[in-house]
Amino acid sequence: MSSSPQAHAELHFTGSGVSSGVAIGTAARLSSHARQPLFINVLPHRVPIEIKRLHRALHSARHHLESVKVRLKNEAGTTPAYFLDPYILMLNDAYLTQTIEDNIRQHRVNAEWAVKLSLESMLAACDRIDDEYLRERSADIRDVAYRLISILSGQRSELPTFKSPAILFAEDILPTVLAEMNTANILAIATDVGGWATHTAIIARSLGIPAVFGLQDCASRVEAGMPCIVDGTNGLVILNPRKNTQTAYLGRQAAEQRSRRDGLRLAQLPALTLDNVPCKLSANIEIQSELPMIPRYGAESIGLFRSEFLLAGENNDFPDEDVQIDAYRNVLDAARGTSATIRVFDFNQDILICGERENPEANPALGLHGVRLWLKHEAIARTQLRAILRAGAEGDLRILLPRVTCVSEVAAARALMESVRAELRAEGLPHAQTTQLGVMIEIPSAVFVCEHLAREADFISIGSNDLIQYLLAVDRTNEQVAHLYHPLHPAVLGSLRHIVEAAERTGKPVQMCGEMAANPLCAFALLGLGLRNFSLSPAALPQLKQLIRSVTIEAAQAFFHEAISLPTGAAIEEFARRTLGGDFLLGMSGNAFLKVVD
Repeated sequence: MSSSPQAHAELHFTGSGVSSGVAIGTAARLSSHARQPLFINVLPHRVPIEIKRLHRALHSARHHLESVKVRLKNEAGTTPAYFLDPYILMLNDAYLTQTIEDNIRQHRVNAEWAVKLSLESMLAACDRIDDEYLRERSADIRDVAYRLISILSGQRSELPTFKSPAILFAEDILPTVLAEMNTANILAIATDVGGWATHTAIIARSLGIPAVFGLQDCASRVEAGMPCIVDGTNGLVILNPRKNTQTAYLGRQAAEQRSRRDGLRLAQLPALTLDNVPCKLSANIEIQSELPMIPRYGAESIGLFRSEFLLAGENNDFPDEDVQIDAYRNVLDAARGTSATIRVFDFNQDILICGERENPEANPALGLHGVRLWLKHEAIARTQLRAILRAGAEGDLRILLPRVTCVSEVAAARALMESVRAELRAEGLPHAQTTQLGVMIEIPSAVFVCEHLAREADFISIGSNDLIQYLLAVDRTNEQVAHLYHPLHPAVLGSLRHIVEAAERTGKPVQMCGEMAANPLCAFALLGLGLRNFSLSPAALPQLKQLIRSVTIEAAQAFFHEAISLPTGAAIEEFARRTLGGDFLLGMSGNAFLKVVD
C-alpha cells in the first residue's frame, strides 16, 4: 500500500462473524496455501510408481496429522483436537484413494494431477448440495487434497510463527493449517472466504479466537504491522482505526470479557424469569467434538444432534450400524442422564449414496431432501433407526424428522421405526422399548398443518434458520438480499405464534431449535409468544439465560401483543430495543445490537 493519506484512512470491511469477541492489534499475513500442481503424462510402466507415491503421501499426511492431534490435545484440550479426526478418516477412506488411483490409471497422469482431478470432481458435487453445513464440507476435501499435493510436490512450507500477538489475515485458512499453528499469539482471524459451518470457524470458536470470514477483498488491502480491529460479534474488520474508534472498541472489549465471565457463572444458575417462570435450555450439537462444551455452558439436555457430521469423514458414504451406535452412545453420555434428540440424516440427492449419484435436480431446494429422501432410501433409514434404537436402550434418545411437510411422512417414519423395533426384538438385541418421534417445522406448508403434525408426532421442534429463509424467500448467504433476512418480520412471528398455539391445543411440547433465540431482541419476542424451551449452540446459552433471568413473562407478553400488529421487522426491532432499553442491551454482551442476525 502507498503512503498517501488514503492509505492510512480508516477502512471498514463487513463479513460473517463466525467467532464472537473483539480483538485489537496489528496485522500479520498468511500467504495462500494453494499450489498449482504440474501436469505430467506418465508412461504405462510408471503408473504403478505413481500409485506407490500416492500411498506414501497418504501415509505421510496421516502420520503428520496424528502427531498434530496429539500436540493440539496437550496444548488446547480434547475439544479442538477432535476436529482433526475427519481429515484423518478421509485420508484412510478407500473410496477417495480408489478415485485418485483410477485417475492415474485412466488418464496416465502423475499423482499430483490425479489428486487435482479428484478434487475438482468432488468440489463440483459439493457445489450442488443445498444444505449449507454439508456444502461447507468442501473445505475439508480441499484441505486434504492440498496437503497431498504439497507432500507429493515436495513443496511443504514452514508455517509462520508469531513472536508477539497479532491478528491473522488470509484469503483462506485450511482447518488443519490452523490446527498446526501455535495460536498462543493469534488475537483474531480474518479471511476473505469461509463461513460459520466450516471446520476452521469451529476451531476458532473452540479456541475462543474472534473471527470474521467472507470479507471478500480485505486480505489484499492489509500490510504486516497495520493496526486493525476484528469484531467477531458483528462481523466487522477495521483497518487503520482512528483513535476514537480504538477507544470505543477498548471499552467494548472490556465489556465483552466481563460479559463472558458473567455468562459462564450464570450458566450454572436456573433459567428462571424474574416472575419465576422456568425455561429449558438445550444444546444444538453439530459434531461430536462439541459434546464436552455442554456442561460448561449449562445446557440441560441435547435438543438437536445433527447426524450429518457422520458423513464428513467417509466421503459421504453412510456409516455402518456399529459406527452410528458408538456416536449416539457418546451423545447420551454427554447428556448426563437427560434426553438427547438425534435428527436423522438431513441430506439431498446431490450427496453420494453408496457411491452412486442420483439424477441431478435443477432445483434441489424444492426437490428430494430431508425426510423425503431419507424415507426413499429405506436401507439407510433402517440402519440409522437400528442404531438409534439400540443406543437408546441405555437412555432417553429421541428421533427428529427434518423438513417435514405433511402427516403422511410422519406416519411412514413411525411405521418404519416400529418395523425396525420388531426386527430388533426378533433378533434378541437390546433396544429402546419406546421412542419419542418429533417433527421439525422449517417448511411453510408444515406451519399450516402443524396441528395435524402435532397429533401424529410426540413433540415439535421449530427450525428457525430454514423456516425464516423459506418464509421470506431470502438466502441469508446471498449478499444481494441478505439485508431482507429479518427474524422479527411479522410473517415470521405470525407463523411462530400459529405453531405455538397448535402445540398448546394438542398438548405436545414445542421447542425453538435455531440461533434466532441467541439474539436478546428475538428471544424477548419468543418468550412473549409463549415459547419456554430453547435449543441453540452451546456458547450462545449463557447470554440467553441472562436475558431470561432479567425479564418477566408479563412484560414479554405485553411487548409481543403490541409488536405483532406492527407492519415491518425493522419497526418490531426498534420497539424491542426501546422496550428492553439500550443500557440493558449494552450490558448483555458489550454491544448495542446494531442489527438482528439469526
